[in-house]
Amino acid sequence: MKFIAIAVKALKEIVRDRGLLVMTLLFPAVFMLAFGTAFRGVGGQNTPNNIVVLNNDRGTELTYGGSEHFNFGENLTQVLSGLKYENSTVPMFKLYNATREGALKLAMNRTVACIVTIPEDFSEAMEATINSTVRTTVTSLVGEAAIEILQRLLQGTGGFDNATFPGGNGLNWTGPGNATMPALPEAENITATVLIEGDMGYMSFGMAQSIIQGVLSKYVETVRSEARGQVLQVVPEGVKPSEEQAHVSVEIESLSGTREFTAFDYLAPGIIVFGLLMGTIAVAGALARETESQTLARLKVSLMKPFDLLFGTLLSWALLALAQVLVLFGAALAMGFHWVGGTTSLLIAMLIGGITGVSCVSLGLLVAAFSKNEGNAGTLGTLLSVPFSFIIGAFFTIPPEMQAIAAFLPWRQAFLALLGVLSYGAPLQDIMPNITAQVLETAILFTLGVVAFAKLRLKAE
Repeated sequence: MKFIAIAVKALKEIVRDRGLLVMTLLFPAVFMLAFGTAFRGVGGQNTPNNIVVLNNDRGTELTYGGSEHFNFGENLTQVLSGLKYENSTVPMFKLYNATREGALKLAMNRTVACIVTIPEDFSEAMEATINSTVRTTVTSLVGEAAIEILQRLLQGTGGFDNATFPGGNGLNWTGPGNATMPALPEAENITATVLIEGDMGYMSFGMAQSIIQGVLSKYVETVRSEARGQVLQVVPEGVKPSEEQAHVSVEIESLSGTREFTAFDYLAPGIIVFGLLMGTIAVAGALARETESQTLARLKVSLMKPFDLLFGTLLSWALLALAQVLVLFGAALAMGFHWVGGTTSLLIAMLIGGITGVSCVSLGLLVAAFSKNEGNAGTLGTLLSVPFSFIIGAFFTIPPEMQAIAAFLPWRQAFLALLGVLSYGAPLQDIMPNITAQVLETAILFTLGVVAFAKLRLKAE
């Protein structure tokens, strides 16, 4: 029964080694939560696609079937907002209300998948589609020459009482009275282009723009079908309308600064922040090692003040963070990173990296303050820094509710600022709100780290 004693001994050792226990039990669970949060934001079969619709359509006065002002752009927007997945109550699109400038920021941050811009002449193009459909359908039945005769009779006699004309292929078509068709509309040469913009490297953009194109195509075809039904009441079976002119088209464009954007271009700024976050483990380990080796105790009996130790540590690791930004940036370029911007954007990125280094030192101080030895510091540092990399969206897009929480972390602000300046070429004024928030959050974190480390590790014994 010695194996029982050995098992009990091993269990006691495991329980005593808190670091091993945390790493074994808690660390995988934290990873599960981090990956679950990250992938939940990527999208699924019944996940709404976040989009912005900018309706610039001025509407039109419909002259066929009665005079009426109608805005097809508003109608299309309502269609998009009302669509639901098949056999589901989940909406297919979630529409954000934003200006053009606000929409660009939402798309840059990948809060929305794409921006749909409906042009001013969209309604006029849709009216031209109706007129073209009416004319091509009727001429397919009786021929253009017969239509000209019919219109002369309508205009000359004030009405034509349901005469029957041959429609070809053994078909007959009964023309509606002049109350329904006082004159056959002319097919006007008006075209409109719906613009769909987004980040070509964003998977959700590819899915959203594909669905929107399908919805627009179906919308135009539905309007055509209704026009045929209104004119002919019942389209004779077997009729093949002439080829109709396409009055509405779709154009797909990358956002400014992302024309050659790839998935790696989005990941590179996140990897830089991840690399800087890994410095937390080194900082915490170094400080814990000094405590464990009694180096800190010897320093305390000297003339050293807490400020000297903390500021010295902060300065050294902040400088290392600047060097790390350059190294990671060079590695990203070697891997094909599409850098948008010149030397100015790189200098701004180094500034962001320096601030991020301070926030990582601050987190390291907190970890070292609550760690008994270097092993504990490494475990706790890993337990915090790696999940933070996922929570801030460094590798995967996070859902909006998580973005609101992650905004209170300085590394989230650093990621957004680096993404803006390096991947999108944003000027300093555009990312200044992120940098300002990062500085404030880093200051709070540094204060907490200094207070905790000073009280728990620098107090007089």
